[in-house]
Amino acid sequence: MSVRRAKLLCTLGPACDSLEGLCALIEAGMDVARFNFSHGTHAEHGARLARLREASEKTRKPVAVLQDLCGPKIRTGKFPASFELETDAEIQLYEGTESSDESRIPIEYEGLAEDVSAGDRIMFDDGRIVLHVHKVEGAVVHAKVTQGGGMRSRVGVHLPTRTMRLGALTEKDKVDLGFGLSQGVDYVALSFVRRADDLRLVRDICNEWGKPTPIIAKIETPDAIENLESVVAASDAVMVARGDLGVEFPPERVPVIQRQILLVGRRVRRPVIVATEMLQSMTKATRPTRAEASDVANAVFSGADAFMLSGETATGDHPQLAASMMSAIATEAEKSPFFEAPPYATRATSVAEAIARGAVNTAREIGAKYLIAFTETGSSALNVSLARPPMPVIAFSPNAATRRRMALYWGVVPRELPPINDTDKLVDWCTADLMAAGLASPGERVVVVFGAPLGVSGSTNSIRVHVVG
Repeated sequence: MSVRRAKLLCTLGPACDSLEGLCALIEAGMDVARFNFSHGTHAEHGARLARLREASEKTRKPVAVLQDLCGPKIRTGKFPASFELETDAEIQLYEGTESSDESRIPIEYEGLAEDVSAGDRIMFDDGRIVLHVHKVEGAVVHAKVTQGGGMRSRVGVHLPTRTMRLGALTEKDKVDLGFGLSQGVDYVALSFVRRADDLRLVRDICNEWGKPTPIIAKIETPDAIENLESVVAASDAVMVARGDLGVEFPPERVPVIQRQILLVGRRVRRPVIVATEMLQSMTKATRPTRAEASDVANAVFSGADAFMLSGETATGDHPQLAASMMSAIATEAEKSPFFEAPPYATRATSVAEAIARGAVNTAREIGAKYLIAFTETGSSALNVSLARPPMPVIAFSPNAATRRRMALYWGVVPRELPPINDTDKLVDWCTADLMAAGLASPGERVVVVFGAPLGVSGSTNSIRVHVVG
């Protein structure tokens, strides 16, 4: 069984909206589908989610759903069509949501004219367009374009010299979150996290609404870097959001910060997702640049748990090709002699974690074909995943939501399990299931991790070596 260990997140959008397109994306390697709530309506997201679940059933592969909230990000308003914002052009910025005049740019931020001054820089679209403010008159900001580029609706706006008056969760985010939780999303990603309390706020809301859901912290602000240890610890996983990091920090700092986040994630035992522009050229081209291929491979060597494609799959010309290329690069890197699991960063902090490490060590010593985990909530599989076993982890669960969430875990292959309350029967059923699927043969050894009594969440306390057949 050849398994890519690092997981692949794909952003959904118009380029892969059909049932056939989603099936092709899953078959190309998608493990987690990202729904970007900066764009689209609830009706569009709901219809897309229904098609995704149909595609998941059709391909018989659990796919996790990640709801990515906008967060307190300033954006431009809407335009009738895309256009070119020319260098040296004089433009006006104002509070608003729509404009048909290319020289007047609406900004969806209350108090814009109060918060900027002459001499400030303003950036659009992750720094691709740069403006210089030379005058503020009433509610209108007058600026000159110092670096032009293609302009479209609802691109991000950055004011790198200013601290904006924005909360952790906007009213739109709260409405979007309520919709996502009602649809049963598997993860919620919070944008522009600044401190651990931002994550606790979202977690408390999910719990109050009776929908406890894992929270992913998107690391993309200077405050998040300053509070990195506590932010990572307050999350269930973190994302290196390199687009906005590259606006807030000089380009030469971004790889260093990425490495820092990966190391802290390893120490605090949280999965880390590397995102943004990983195969950006493949929005148009059919092959990545050599630098992009190296970027993906080096993230594998650095211990990333997952990678994310954004525009490549949402709006690009070759979504399935981009996904299969990302999968191929990661797989090749993992097969190379230069790939090795990093050592444990800390001592085990619980019995379950110690059991997981012991199971991995045992499986390595005896040359086990698989490491099998029986899990209700997915925590056993996550503990084993974070111990970085050299063999695939087959995680059996009777819970469909757990199987979807485990799709994000490094090296874990989720499989369905019927209700069985006897350990011997459970082991026999699972090995028979693997043999029936052509994944195991008589005489091969597997190491099994489970909790006694069975079916009790958080009771992982046992390791068993079993011979298939």
